[in-house]
Order: sequence, then structure tokens, then C-alpha cells
Amino acid sequence: MPAAQRKPSNSQSQKPEPVVITAAEIFSDGVIDLVASADPCRPNLIFWNGDRALIAPRIWHAGWWYEGPVLHPTIARHVRFPHSADTSGSAVELFSTVADWLQEYFALSPSLADQIALWQASTWLSDRLPSPPALIITGPSMGRAVDLFKMLACGCRRALSLTGVNRAALHGLPPDLNLAFLINQPDIPTRLLQLLSAANHRGINVLGRAGAVQDWAGSKALFVGSGLPPSAWSGEALWISLPPAGTDSPPLDDQTLARIAQTLQSKFLGFRLKWLLETRAAAFSGDTVSFPGSELAQSLFACVRHEPELVQTTLSLLRGLVEEEAERRSLDPKFVILEVLWELAHYGRDLSVTEIAELLSVRLRTRGSQHEYSPVEVGWILSHYGFDRPRNKHGKLGTFSGENTSLLHRLVRTLGLNLEKVQGCSHCTGSEPVVTASVQGV
Repeated sequence: MPAAQRKPSNSQSQKPEPVVITAAEIFSDGVIDLVASADPCRPNLIFWNGDRALIAPRIWHAGWWYEGPVLHPTIARHVRFPHSADTSGSAVELFSTVADWLQEYFALSPSLADQIALWQASTWLSDRLPSPPALIITGPSMGRAVDLFKMLACGCRRALSLTGVNRAALHGLPPDLNLAFLINQPDIPTRLLQLLSAANHRGINVLGRAGAVQDWAGSKALFVGSGLPPSAWSGEALWISLPPAGTDSPPLDDQTLARIAQTLQSKFLGFRLKWLLETRAAAFSGDTVSFPGSELAQSLFACVRHEPELVQTTLSLLRGLVEEEAERRSLDPKFVILEVLWELAHYGRDLSVTEIAELLSVRLRTRGSQHEYSPVEVGWILSHYGFDRPRNKHGKLGTFSGENTSLLHRLVRTLGLNLEKVQGCSHCTGSEPVVTASVQGV
């Protein structure tokens, strides 16, 4: 056959279309998120440009096809996705609706209901927050906690209720979905709590199997019973004591939960989409309200910074939370030891770690704590903060050199501790270190 009459070969494959598997995208001209579909394992995508919404299995944007992930059947069965985005109505109405339901079904005070409503809103922005707020629920009733988590799952973004949690199990969950964990586990190990707290910061990854790493920063609510000390969770958190069931509280059945979820999921997705575009349009150039050292307050305030009608009431609420956090810190040895070191660095003589442990225990005892801290425990706290404790023939020494003194002042400023500045101390005024007090090891 002449060459001019040859048919094109079918053996050559066409160049594949570029496809991105995604659970969320933010562009200069719109936002992509996941919504429910007829196949629960294959959620649809929604693209919103500020005016119109497009829902489809695949969305073409800027030269790429975008598709949602394929979900494990058990994840698809238990994680809710909104069916659409409802951008009508105000955030004030949405937050009030959530708070009213929490008061109706759980007999919460208006203040506690407002706090939980604000936390629930933060789950829809957790992928944009440097340290998503954690919610820690205490109380004697497991059944009440189960019911509360059912209610929270109705309005949280991609909530997954869990128990029996351990490190290996968490590594098996899909990290790219940015799930909100609702963990009902009063006997959760303290080591795991400390890991969850430490990993709840963007840019901090958790080492998994075969060198793989995962980002565990995300929204978490934990029911921990009645016996968890404040120091068990090493970071800031929103602590809520769940009251007993009220005799007048209506039943929270499946039909009621489905009705609540249908309302809240679409409205909170609309809240997220509007917040993302407004944040993009008005680039944030720092906190308009200062909560020094409180990532919790800063993250929660970020949820309402585009809502003038909510700003003042939220400020009052957050100031109360900061005061409550200060009270918890007053019983946390990791913070109280900085108070002890502050006095030693400015006024004290050289002390052994044993003597520092005694001072720490005495100070905590005056505040109601019964635990006596050993030199070993104090040594671990000092090492955790990074204080230099070089060895010599007498054992470990932790001299309060210029570097240690500078570190102490940085920690106090970063953690927002309200410690009195000392006149004549160049660290307190921000100049070069001059303090020479020392801390000797055991």
C-alpha cells in the first residue's frame, strides 16, 4: 500500500489528560471542595467562584482535571459530606443556631454553647490554621459524650468518631482528607495525647512506617472522662465540662440528627467558601486583636474576623478562655517551672535540680496539687525545653549561661506568661544577655 494511503496506527497512545486527585483546592478565582454523590465512595467536587457553584465528578480548571479521592467503604459510611453549599444567611445566624441546639439538647450554658459553636466552625478552616484548636470534653458520663459527639458530627467538617485509638491506627487513616477526629477514649495513653498535641502544628510531621511521614495537624475533640490532669495535653485546648443530662432535654434520635446535619453541613460549607475568598481578597496582615502566646484564641478569632457582628462578643468569650487557660497553666509543671527559673535567673543563687524540684513541688502544693516532682522529672522538663546541661565530673550541670537565660526569656514571651520584668535585666528589655545565675545538676 502506498505510504499516502496508510491509515494512522492505533498502537500509539494519546497523551493522557492531566488529573489531580484532591480533597480541597484554593485558587485565585475560586475554591474546590468535596460534596456528597450517589456513590458514597466517590464524592463529587464543588467549585465556587464567589457567585456560582458547579458540582460535578470532574472539574476542569486552569489546564487540569480535578477529581475527588476514592474513599475506603468504612470511611465513606461514617464521614458526612454536604450535598451543596448554602451561602445565604449570615454567620451570626449559623452560630446562633448551633448554640441554641446545644443548649436545647445538652443543657449547656450560653457561654459553653457559644464556645463549642465557635470550635465547630474552626473545623471548617482547620487546613488554613497554623494550629487547629482542640476540644477536650470532661465528665463522668460516657453516654452523654457519645450523644455530644453525634451532635458535633452533624456540623463538623468531615468528622470521624473513633475509640481504641493508637499511633499505628492513626497512621492507617487517609491524611489528605483532613478529617476531624472525635475521640471517645477516657483511657487514652498520656504519651499519645502528648504526641497528638505536639503534632498539631502545620509543618510538624509524624514519622510512620518505612520512613513515611504524615501531617496530623487538624481538628480534634476528645472525651477523657473525669481524671485527666491539665498537664496531660501539652498544648492549649478548649476544655469543656459536660453537665449531667437534664430531665427536660428532648431525645436526640437519628431523625433529629439527620435533620440537623442536613442544615449545618451545607451552611458551614458556605461559611468556609465565603471565608476563603474573603481572606484571599483581603490579605491578613497580622492580628487586629492581640492574644500574645495564645494560639487557641488567635485561631478561634480568625473564624469570625470577617464578621463584624460577631467580633465583640467573640472577643469577650476569648478573653475568658485565655483567663481559664492561665488558671490551668498555674497547675501545669511545664509552665510553673519557668516561674521558678525566672526567679532563680534574676534573684537566686546556684541550685541543684533536686532543690529546683522541691521549689516546684512547694509552689504547686500551695495551688492545690498533691504531686511531688522528682529531680528526674524536672530534668526531663529542662531537657524538653532545650536548656543546656553539660556534663562534668560531678554529673550533669545546667548552668544558667547567657544562652540559657536568653532561652528562658524567649519561652516566657512565646508562651505568653505574665511574669514581672526585672529592672536592669537586658533580656527583659530585649537587649543582650547579662544574667549569670546558674543551675547545677544532681
